[in-house]
Amino acid sequence: MNNFKTIKLQNGATVITVPMQNTNATTVVLFFGAGSRYETPDIAGSSHLFEHLLFKGTQKRKTPKEIAEIVESKGGILNAYTDKESTGYWCKMPSEFYLDGLDVLVDMAKDPLIKKKDLELEKNVVYEEIKAFMDSAGSRASNKADQHIWPNQPMGVDVAGSIETVKATSKEDLIKYLNKQYTSSNAVLVVSGNLEHEEVVRASEKAFKGFREGDPMKFSPSSYYNDKPLTVLDKMETNQSHLTIAFKNFSLVDELRHASLVLSVLLGGGMTSRLFEQVREKRGLAYSVNSTSHGYSDCGVFYIDAGIAPENTEETFKVIIEEIKKVKNDLSKEEMESSKELIKGRMMMRYEDSRSIAMNYGTQYLLTNRIISIEESLEMLKKVTLSDIFKAYEYIFDNSTIVVSVAGSVENIPDLTKNSQIF
Repeated sequence: MNNFKTIKLQNGATVITVPMQNTNATTVVLFFGAGSRYETPDIAGSSHLFEHLLFKGTQKRKTPKEIAEIVESKGGILNAYTDKESTGYWCKMPSEFYLDGLDVLVDMAKDPLIKKKDLELEKNVVYEEIKAFMDSAGSRASNKADQHIWPNQPMGVDVAGSIETVKATSKEDLIKYLNKQYTSSNAVLVVSGNLEHEEVVRASEKAFKGFREGDPMKFSPSSYYNDKPLTVLDKMETNQSHLTIAFKNFSLVDELRHASLVLSVLLGGGMTSRLFEQVREKRGLAYSVNSTSHGYSDCGVFYIDAGIAPENTEETFKVIIEEIKKVKNDLSKEEMESSKELIKGRMMMRYEDSRSIAMNYGTQYLLTNRIISIEESLEMLKKVTLSDIFKAYEYIFDNSTIVVSVAGSVENIPDLTKNSQIF
């Protein structure tokens, strides 16, 4: 995918095209530098609420059905997401109709109606989404981990906010947010699949004509919890507990991010991983156990997750910690190379899909102002050494920033981090 092209429109919007052969589908994604990290505590969740509201109608297309039928009448898919640092609106369509998808996505962000009646209606939808989240032990354990590893800052706040903050968000708050964050210079439009570059440029220039301009709000730098290992318990009426162990990690631009990815895969990236073998296969302590490496623009988080019976929580935690320690002593080049091959294979399969390519390239450009192609990423992965893995290990598994979060039936779970020298 080295043949992508990037241009800036006169109003500052960025357009990226990624032509792909042997596909009849094209994906269009419109990104904005907007997300929970840009919010103040009183309107936490407003980015996510706003994302919902843009589907309710525009000056050109007055109803949600009129928006959706542009895409769905051709067999396409229309959706959106909100994350901590970005919001994206996307559609995937048969290639002959992708320009219609491009037009509707830009229209949604350019001229939304934002009716008070629609706002109140959509708040009810978001309330139900938050309630579903609150019923999930895994979601709550992860959320508590974020709250404590990034204390007292937007990075640690859940993207959806709370029912109280969503309820408090007004139409005026959202219009102010629209005018500040949904500007042309803060927009990245990516089109990938069966496409013509010049055709995309012409359609983009037409769609973005008259789009609001201005300098978007920036977010404050993040900071990690830095004291001693911390245990956080969140009581729920469940039959199972969910264990999340969170560690600081590398950003999207750090040279050791690939080493962190390899480390996450060899620990908990599949059925051949160390944690799957020891926690599930040999001891039967969990149905699922995994580790994941997440990067953001200036920080990151490394998670290890397991769903377990409450009485097995302490044992599972001890097994996980012991397996992490073993990596430092017995990791071989063969195991590292095997993990790299697993990552390579999954990347190659994932990026046969036009949506995956669009999401990857658009997020990169929005958050780092550059694009590293899939081929370049694979080359960087290939160059990861054992020395890199051990450098990443020393940074991630730091006693001062460990947060152990357990949600579910927690009455008899002890302080898992009473020993301040876990590593």
